[in-house]
Amino acid sequence: MQKIPIRRPKASRHHRMAALAVSGITLGCTAFSPAPAVLAQSPGNTPARTATSGPATPPSKGAEDAAGGDSVHRISGGDTLWALAEQLYGSGARWPDLYRANRESIEKAARAHGHPSGADGHRIFAGTAIHAPALEKTDKTTGKTAGETTGRTADGNTPAPADPHVARFERRLARSGYVSQSGSEAVFDLNRRYCEGTLFSGMWPNPQSPYIVTDLPEVPGQAANTNPPVTWRLREDEAVVLIGTTPPPEAYFSFDLTMVRGSLHTGPVLWPAVGDPVNNGTVRTNGPTPYGQPFALVITGHERTRTEVNEMLAAAGLGGAINNVTVPPAMFRLGLGEDADQFLLGIRTAAPEPGSEKALDAYRDAPPLQVLRVRPKGTSADGTKPVYAPDPLPVPRLRVAGTGATELDLNPALQLLRRRIIDAHPEFEARDVALERGFEQSYPGLQSDKVIDPPTPGIGALSNDADDPLSPSFDLPDGSFVVAYGTNHVATGQASYSSISLYADEEAAVSVAAKHHRDLRGSARDFIADQPHADKLYAWTFSRAGDAGPTGPHVTRLPSTGTDFCAQYGADRPVDMSRMQAVARAYMQPETLTHPALSSLLLDRLLVFTPKSASRSASASKPSSEPQSASEPKSASKSE
Repeated sequence: MQKIPIRRPKASRHHRMAALAVSGITLGCTAFSPAPAVLAQSPGNTPARTATSGPATPPSKGAEDAAGGDSVHRISGGDTLWALAEQLYGSGARWPDLYRANRESIEKAARAHGHPSGADGHRIFAGTAIHAPALEKTDKTTGKTAGETTGRTADGNTPAPADPHVARFERRLARSGYVSQSGSEAVFDLNRRYCEGTLFSGMWPNPQSPYIVTDLPEVPGQAANTNPPVTWRLREDEAVVLIGTTPPPEAYFSFDLTMVRGSLHTGPVLWPAVGDPVNNGTVRTNGPTPYGQPFALVITGHERTRTEVNEMLAAAGLGGAINNVTVPPAMFRLGLGEDADQFLLGIRTAAPEPGSEKALDAYRDAPPLQVLRVRPKGTSADGTKPVYAPDPLPVPRLRVAGTGATELDLNPALQLLRRRIIDAHPEFEARDVALERGFEQSYPGLQSDKVIDPPTPGIGALSNDADDPLSPSFDLPDGSFVVAYGTNHVATGQASYSSISLYADEEAAVSVAAKHHRDLRGSARDFIADQPHADKLYAWTFSRAGDAGPTGPHVTRLPSTGTDFCAQYGADRPVDMSRMQAVARAYMQPETLTHPALSSLLLDRLLVFTPKSASRSASASKPSSEPQSASEPKSASKSE
């Protein structure tokens, strides 16, 4: 039975958020109770059962092992296809398999309740019988089931289910004289790759946001990519198309295109962002929310190709969910020869909403995404030559950072927090370490060849959505600890996601520990509970002092300096665990949907504490008993 697509006017971000709060439609296709009683579910929760019409019907006999036989489940109020897929198959990302198997009954139920369609399975109703087809066992060697051609994770996890939009789009491609090649999406662990010798440096990865990257096949005849499997070249009239489902509810996600010039194996590399990323504040989807909805991403530098690909995606049912990303030929070298630039599409996912943690883990394990490289088919056997005449897209406008609002009025509270932290540890000697702008912005860095060569940060693959202040390297011996403190940039309204992360070895730059804005909430109250702005600041301890140092809920214990970091990956590449570095991240200001203006932020700070019995720091001196100015604080040896 053919689905009737829903036609909705494109709403503003604020209206979309309001609709999300009212509708209760979240990732995984929330079940509605029979009309007129409609289920309302908090957007921050995982799409699991909510008791609105009695307890959910348990799976029928045999559903415990859906891989061994078909089963039937009758929808109850609060059910979602994501939750059912997680229960039946062990992965919520398989919910499209349930929808495809039950499209006719889902659509029929939606029409019976006065809706034009089931919105591709995102609207289901209590009482509908759901047939759960058996899935083939996954081959542990290939990571694929018989007949599957979808992507899988780098570690061989279960492939993501096929998306019906992909099949419709591929049929349109064939009719329009285009050819396509399929790629895959998988998490790329920079720590692991460094330890295994694939990367010359970990380059300060965010441990709380494993990067999902795109692997694309090469075009026959092209110059070999220098960074397989993560980088690819782009023919002048070619497009890369990503079709699938957006991540579950979280503080921040983005689809970020970057250019990589140089070898990730040997370094150094020039690694700028290509324009603004598509993030959860700007993404266009087929649903009323940015989360868990069908969407498409089109990457190209050619106007005719973009127009034709957009028309084919619209015909495939994604007309309102197309997100265009421009690779401007004025700035980048398109083509498939040795002198052409190479690109990397990375997906950042950070800080799931409470209740969505398992959904995000499942999304990362088996991304419900399919990527294709598509191009007009020529008559020549050489696939590297453009078929269409040059039709370059112009450089798009960038989102403007900053609103004029700042955190600077919090500086007195920040200085008081510093003094209170020092006062709390009289047996230790304190030393200040200041964070500062560490990475150049992408387009200025591209023009001046600011390469990454740790400890030199260069452009650093820095997203245009982020400010990433960086500390110099510092020693953190066993028996010592470091307190990171500053403003919680989400609490002040300057960011949608912020964090503080520690890295080991100034050249390896591998991630050791991190805490994001939700973890940091309330931590400054340990020192300034009597201050009205306490909840806009944070203070988190990373310790190697054991029981002799700070303890409590706002302390992370670090591995000792003698720890073999790469042993966790079965590798023996050395990492100097005694040398540390910190990065503070602030992503996407809500009002501007891009990075905060750096001038509006109070920069995060560090206090490094060593036992007074140890050797005195060469830079130690008494701290002032008066509040410091907005400039960097003086070095501290003790508190008076």
